[in-house]
Amino acid sequence: MLGNDASRILRANAHGEVLAVFRRSFYIRFGDDVVCVGPEGLGRGPLNALCTLADQLTWPAWGLVPGAQVWRAGSTLSVGCRDAAFDFAGAQIWQPPAAPAFSRASLQSGLALLAASAQQRAPGGLGVLLSALPGPFVETPAGPLLQAALPPIRAIRGWMGAALAGSPAPPPAIESLIGLGPGLTPSGDDFLCGVMTALHYLGHATIAQRLAMRTLPVAARDTNVISAAYLRCASAGHAASVLFDALESLVAGDDRHLARRLDAVHAVGHTSGWDSLAGAATACAELAASPAAGTGR
Repeated sequence: MLGNDASRILRANAHGEVLAVFRRSFYIRFGDDVVCVGPEGLGRGPLNALCTLADQLTWPAWGLVPGAQVWRAGSTLSVGCRDAAFDFAGAQIWQPPAAPAFSRASLQSGLALLAASAQQRAPGGLGVLLSALPGPFVETPAGPLLQAALPPIRAIRGWMGAALAGSPAPPPAIESLIGLGPGLTPSGDDFLCGVMTALHYLGHATIAQRLAMRTLPVAARDTNVISAAYLRCASAGHAASVLFDALESLVAGDDRHLARRLDAVHAVGHTSGWDSLAGAATACAELAASPAAGTGR
């Protein structure tokens, strides 16, 4: 299984190098682009190349290290002195799903369900913002991450509401949000990924592209290569299937699968799943509050 962006990147490049190595997965860098190779349990996503791996195999124990060379010949990807090879001939290409039918009422219902679940789960990172939706973020945040993130998040939320109502004003400054927080993909980056992904999913690609024009030049300068790659994916509406599953429940106002899907969100990174969902849900909250936004698929 290849993510749609991973397929494009692999077809376009014949040589790269290993950028980061984890227990069961690793990232390959091709110029400014990256592909993540890992087992099927890693989940579907735009940059993921999923393959069958032996249960006992771990990449650090195998000896894979950052800087190892990678070659592609045809559909075969060879890694680390050609000791490992992956054949992606005939691999299924994963594409982001379309949104189900939704309305302002279903969005409002889904946001209420999500807020109640967040209050019970007390997610970390920017996920704590979920419990306030669909209302405004009015409380004084606790902790340095939230104190730094909330001013630009409030500005982005206000801009989205105005843009949905037809305002041509440019997006606010996002420099203080890019690269904010620890981890492979910082919380501020994940939040913006969620916002742009949800805007595409909800049928407002033009607004997402306006935000991307402000975001991507800053990301190229102020965050790491992997996080910048995910932001580029999100600017086109591409993100992990885990986020789309949660969004499907949210926009339909359906709690039948919500608990299981939030369990999957919780399992993504340290707080990356929650950070992305917080951004996506914030976009949903503005759409639910906008009479001009209408309904859609």
